[in-house]
Formats: sequence, structure tokens, C-alpha cells
Amino acid sequence: MHTIGIDIGKRQHVAAVCRSGARVAERRILRFRADRAGFDELLGWISREGEVSRVVMESSGHYWMPLAGALTRAGLPVAVVNPVSAKYFARRRLQRTKSDPADARTLAALGMADEPRTFDPLASVDIRQAARFAMRLVEDQSRVLNRIQRLIDLGFPELGQVYDDPTCVSALAVLRVAPTALVAARKHPETLAKAERPGGGRPIGLAKATELIALAKQTIAPIELENQVRFEMQTLIEQHDLLERQIDGAESRVRMLLDGELARRLQTIPGVGPASAATLIAEIGDITRFGDFDQLVAYAGVHPAEKSSGQKGGPETSWEMSKTGNAYLRAALYRMALVGLQHNPVIRDHYARKRAEGKTKMNALGHCMKKALALVWGIWRGEHDFTPEPPRRLTSGYGS
Repeated sequence: MHTIGIDIGKRQHVAAVCRSGARVAERRILRFRADRAGFDELLGWISREGEVSRVVMESSGHYWMPLAGALTRAGLPVAVVNPVSAKYFARRRLQRTKSDPADARTLAALGMADEPRTFDPLASVDIRQAARFAMRLVEDQSRVLNRIQRLIDLGFPELGQVYDDPTCVSALAVLRVAPTALVAARKHPETLAKAERPGGGRPIGLAKATELIALAKQTIAPIELENQVRFEMQTLIEQHDLLERQIDGAESRVRMLLDGELARRLQTIPGVGPASAATLIAEIGDITRFGDFDQLVAYAGVHPAEKSSGQKGGPETSWEMSKTGNAYLRAALYRMALVGLQHNPVIRDHYARKRAEGKTKMNALGHCMKKALALVWGIWRGEHDFTPEPPRRLTSGYGS
């Protein structure tokens, strides 16, 4: 039996074959269009090659999906591999050529040597796409919050003295009423005290309002930027609120598709909604394929990457998140950590400990992402609901 490797392109794909027992693929290739006629040409070519053990392609982008679906429906075993796996396989073979034919041959040889697992790559694809769409909205909202943070530094820097996270729900409630320090300084305490999140909720209260106004009257915000910062802040908060509504809608869509005991268990973790649970399940897949927690951490890309050269403060302040793993899974963990700061005692206490150790806010939040993944690991592997105190036999996973 032989293997077929296919390098995926936008309008054209390239296929190569590696014969049973061979170390390298054959030089000859097939170029075929990414349309019905091209798919039929590929199927005819494969049928003339003999029995196939697997067809291997990369999961980069989305152009692989129509072809993978067509091959699966034709009864061919399909293996979709991570592009990083193909990259390091080629490096292991000392491959120096980088081209579509060379990549197709690499995938064919990888299929023969490593025998990657075959499965229906489009099974539950609807829920995976729904979850990824929801996570993209979360990422968009995260970028908006980063821009809001910049405006806070310029227009209301004192907000950080009252709120450890100046973009939290309560702080945003303040900014909707008083987008800059100069606006806050002119507010009556009882007016600012009524500030609340959209849809209702507990207002910030008179004590906090009085403290904010006092600080605002001593602001260091440059008055030259007042009007522009106010305009941008109001616009960005509108974007944030729109995205919040869209995230709610996307999660409702995911909730309609989500089912099963594992999904229910994961949603017992404070901060895990339908979209996050669906992303965790879809992106992690079979959790038993990870021999230990560290392998899952590396797959997600939430392990620390030190950047200390030439920087002040040493490794504690130069730490940054490694971004070599699954971006969708990382987005779900980011949301778990962010929401967990408000609602999950395990995440909240972990964040407080890291801050007490002198770590920056984003550094501590990165550690909380890893802690969130440890919760998922413990609950998934242990088949139990969330509890602030984990079962004794799983304390190693929770405490990571």
C-alpha cells in the first residue's frame, strides 16, 4: 500500500506518491485544479496507482476542506496533519527545496514513515467552525480592549489606581459615563455612582465614585488630547458592546450544536460558555493523545518564552507567551482567564499570587491561561465537574 501527499493551494493542488516501504516519494507529481474537474482527475489518478493507505494534507488555511470532504466521500482514508509536523519532518530529512511539488513529496513520505491517524476531517465541522467564529469575535474584542487601555493611559490614567484591570466590566461602566478624567471630574458623585454595565447589574456605588472623582481632579492626562481621546473612547466602547452582543449570539448558535456529558462538565468551570467548551473539545480532540499535561501546554502554546536579553527587570518582567500552538485554543483560554478573574476563584487567586510575586498584569494573565488549561485537563481526564478544591488524585493537573 502506498501514500499520497497533497500540497494545498488556493486554485491548484499538487499530489505526489510514496510507494510501500520507500523512504522518499517519487519525483513525478500531479497538478490539478481546485474544482470538480480537478477532483475527478485526482480520483482517477489515485485509482491507477493502486491501494492507498492514507492521503496526507496539511490543515493550513481553509482550502483543504473541500478536497478532504470529496476524498472522504470517495472512501479514501484522509490524514490531516499540523503544518509544524510537516515542517519538522522535512527538516529531519534535511530537505532543502521549498516548492509545491517538494511539499507534496514531503507529505507523502511523512504518511509512509509516521503513519498519521486517519479520520473524517469534516466530522463535527459545523460546531468547530461555529466555535472558531465565536473565538474570532473574542479576539476582535480583545484587540478593542487593548486600544481602550491605550486611551485610558492617555485620558484617564488614574482609573488604574481604582481598578486592577482598567478594562474590567465595572471600569467600562465608568468610561461609558465618563470617558476621560476631565469628564469624570465634573460629574456629581451620585451621578457617577449609578454607572452600570449594559443590561443592568450592580452600579459602582458612591464610595468608588467619590474616589474616582477625587483622583480625576488631580489627573495628569494631557488636556491637548481631551477631545480626541473622548471621541475615540466612546467609539471603541460602542465597538466593544457590539462585539459583546455578537459573541452572545455566536455562543447561542454554538449552544444549539453542542451536546454531550463532556461539554456539560467543561461548562461547570466558571468562565466557560458554550463557545469556549466547543472550542476546547474541537481543538483538543482526543485528550488521551497527550501523554502528560506539558504536551497539552505546548500544543496550546501557553508555555513561557523568556525574552530577557537587553531588557530591564530580569526574567520576571521579560516573560512573554509562546505563540507557536493552536491559536483558537489559546483564544478560548484567554477568555477563560479574563472572565475567570471575575467569576472563578481558582483563577482569581492564581492571578493575585502572580501579581504578588511582582509579575506584570499581562504576565499574570498568561499564567492564568495555563491554569485554565490545567482545570480543563483535570476535569476532562478525571471525568468530574469543577470544584474549587480538586480531587486528590488530580491535584497535579489543577496546580500546574
